[in-house]
Amino acid sequence: MPLTYDEYGHLEDFSVLYSGGLDSIAVALYLGLKCQGKAHLLTYMHQYGALFNEWSRKHNQDLARVLGEDGFEHHLIDLTTVWDEVGFKKVMRDAIKYKGHWVLCLGCQQSMAAHTIVYSLERNISNAFICSSVGGEYAVMSMSVTREKNIENYARYGIRYNAPLLDMGINKNEERRIVREHDVEPGWGKRRSHQGYQPICLLGFQHALDIVVDFHTTYPPDRVGAFLDEKFEVMDSIIRRILIERGHDPDELIARNLAKYQREQARLDASRAQQAG
Repeated sequence: MPLTYDEYGHLEDFSVLYSGGLDSIAVALYLGLKCQGKAHLLTYMHQYGALFNEWSRKHNQDLARVLGEDGFEHHLIDLTTVWDEVGFKKVMRDAIKYKGHWVLCLGCQQSMAAHTIVYSLERNISNAFICSSVGGEYAVMSMSVTREKNIENYARYGIRYNAPLLDMGINKNEERRIVREHDVEPGWGKRRSHQGYQPICLLGFQHALDIVVDFHTTYPPDRVGAFLDEKFEVMDSIIRRILIERGHDPDELIARNLAKYQREQARLDASRAQQAG
């Protein structure tokens, strides 16, 4: 269920799939000031054409000024090895099987998800936010079927998966207002297009026309859903293997996260019951 801004105040630590661009800096600022815990900003990179990754650190001083030095952590994480296993080395097979080039970027996102789940379980973080924005819901990573299936999959690990900008209907103009309200420069933008300070993914240029001229294709939800179901099984084996290699019992960490998730959910449920009278 989508959360209101006040309801986000019942949550504790959270991670953000963070590029450093307008959408993710808006989420980091807006939710960092509302949630009770620390913001963990995770910038993912790979060895297949991810350039200028350090640009994602552009706003770190601003974040320290607004959230405090202890209010956030920012990490650059190389996902190449996990992405290879999740699907990059099978991208041609997947493209033929699921009849679409979208398997490339969606496979990358699910590799980020696998890393994010491991990171969250190790640190007992029960919330993960993506920065999908209003106007971009057609993108395969932001489609309803993708979000719904990710919500279900993350929840198995005791992690609440949300897209705050979509939850609260915050568009680009509102994002710019939020960012500038805290004396943070969002970068140049027009309409839904925005050239911020995020790294550049050369593989992602396949979607350039979507932003520049609002031309985009649509993706079949049934095939997207089937792709995700297949990758969830691969991801689970990777997540468990990594945790075991690091000396953890995956089931113990999942149980710990589920307990925290349920405490937060109890606060949310109590707040909603009170609001309902």
